Amino acid sequence: MLHAKTDPLARLFGVIVALLSAYHSPVGAASSQFRVAVAVPESRRAEAQVIKGLREELAKSGYAEGKNIVVEIDDAKGDRSALKSMLEKITSRPPNVIVTTGTRATLVAKSATRNIPIVFTHPADPVSAGLVESLNRPGGNITGVAGLSLQRTDMRLTILKEMIPKLQRILIFYDASNEFSRENFMRSQNAALQLGIQTTGFGIKAAEELKATVTKLQPRDGEALFQVPDDLVEGEAEFIFDLARQKKLPTMFNDDRWASLGALASYGPSYYEMGRQAALLVDKILRGQKPGALTVERVNKFDFVINYRTARAMGLVLPPAVLKKADRIIR
Repeated sequence: MLHAKTDPLARLFGVIVALLSAYHSPVGAASSQFRVAVAVPESRRAEAQVIKGLREELAKSGYAEGKNIVVEIDDAKGDRSALKSMLEKITSRPPNVIVTTGTRATLVAKSATRNIPIVFTHPADPVSAGLVESLNRPGGNITGVAGLSLQRTDMRLTILKEMIPKLQRILIFYDASNEFSRENFMRSQNAALQLGIQTTGFGIKAAEELKATVTKLQPRDGEALFQVPDDLVEGEAEFIFDLARQKKLPTMFNDDRWASLGALASYGPSYYEMGRQAALLVDKILRGQKPGALTVERVNKFDFVINYRTARAMGLVLPPAVLKKADRIIR
């Protein structure tokens, strides 16, 4: 039997093609199946958008679910006490990477493991929340995507003023016993001052006090309720929205989930974009990079959402130019 001679140049070309293919494919894709565990405190639109962005960007990076990667969703279903046991279960069968959403899930994951890489998506400042040492050098086994939403307070106020041209005063509720909440209030007050808007603050210490104060409010024309990140206030958000509609008090919050629940509007980081950027960090980790050495990404898109149903219920006519600026309108 005759054997064809192999051209040395052809062999070299084949080796180069193989190396390039390996470089552009996920590490070990041909022989390994990576596992990415996504830990969410509760299934909401925000978390769904993070997961959507994560999955779509992983696919663009060459990962195919069921072939070279598995994305597992673990949901605490709103039960804070279940987060610890959920993360213990995740870490008992270690995935290659854990992706978390929000402060609580990330802190629990951080305490559950010092070895498994963690990639968080966080709407506020992860340094203030104690998630990382710094944005440039997060350290340990953690990195992620930060919304840094408080740094956009001036823009959120500007949008609110465009929505309510006669805006003269903002009302801010905050937890007076929480240092972080007090700082958020002061920052918003200073931003309002720069725009010529007055501020009235309500420092409260309990949910019942918050409800009683909101119930007694007699808002005037030119006033709006402006939210700052605060667990105590956010825990009663739907109560606030219901009364605000009745009192025809416009509400501006910092997260699109609040607009979905009844706030007049929201302006905050895009959860889809945070998920997409998190996928890029996951890819780097799967290729061998250390999470603690990967700079925390700043989310590169913010979403402006209007709840048109709330506007109609309040009899509020929004300027057409503002409606055109919205990334999403809930009708």
